[in-house]
Amino acid sequence: MVTSASDTICAALDHGGGVRFGPQTFAIYSCAPLPPSIKQIRRNATLHAQMSRLAARILKTLPVYVDLQDTDVAELASLPVPVSVPRDQPMPPIRANAINPNYLPWFLINAATFKKHCVVGRNSAVESFLIILQRPWCVLEICCCIEAQTIGAVLVLAKLAAQIDPNSYEAAVQLLSHEFRVRIEPLRNSANILTSGGTENMLYTSQCSEKAICDIYAAATLVSSYNSFWLPLVCCCAIDLHLSFSHVVRRIRDDAGGLNGGMNWIELHGCLVRRIGDWI
Repeated sequence: MVTSASDTICAALDHGGGVRFGPQTFAIYSCAPLPPSIKQIRRNATLHAQMSRLAARILKTLPVYVDLQDTDVAELASLPVPVSVPRDQPMPPIRANAINPNYLPWFLINAATFKKHCVVGRNSAVESFLIILQRPWCVLEICCCIEAQTIGAVLVLAKLAAQIDPNSYEAAVQLLSHEFRVRIEPLRNSANILTSGGTENMLYTSQCSEKAICDIYAAATLVSSYNSFWLPLVCCCAIDLHLSFSHVVRRIRDDAGGLNGGMNWIELHGCLVRRIGDWI
């Protein structure tokens, strides 16, 4: 039997740590509806053909599963979290100078840990990408893919979608542009900037422009997200330090268990928010 609502099954299995497809593949999914602009995209034969060719390239390294057989559905499983936190439960105030590990974005941590990724979508490969590219968290999961060329191809697809519907896809363009740029450029000295602890030791030159920080902060804070604390933190810190998103989230995971409980990341984000306030 074929199941066409596999994204709904993923949502039911996801307790905060994401979902795997088989033992070694992280499954990227979203139950979000297609935007109204899909009608315009479907009517534009030239644009849809371009997107289809791009999707065919992407599928070589980031496969998309639309209609799953029952045996495939059985391969979907929850990924672990320390404690399952309800999605409608806000993150409590940070106390005792430490991050509560239960409230880390474990789905993104798991995405950054896996070497293989796939998309569980619906309708077609193109429309599956158009669904997940609306959701910044899904875009960050795509940014965890190993191949830089995969990121680059998805970026081109997002740019095509943004030409028709910038409100839905401009955030994806910004995130993927940063990730692709970091992947193809040498690692900068900012990689070790948070090892000394405390904002008083953060004497460094920002690796990006004021506009880049403001734009990504706006994109991350305007989106509706149940985990709204971590989204702007991960995005802004990665862009400011010129690091990949997966590198930042793995560092947050590791630092949360360290002596300062990962507070350097909280302090850096606080500094960036204050700077954004001064700029605007």
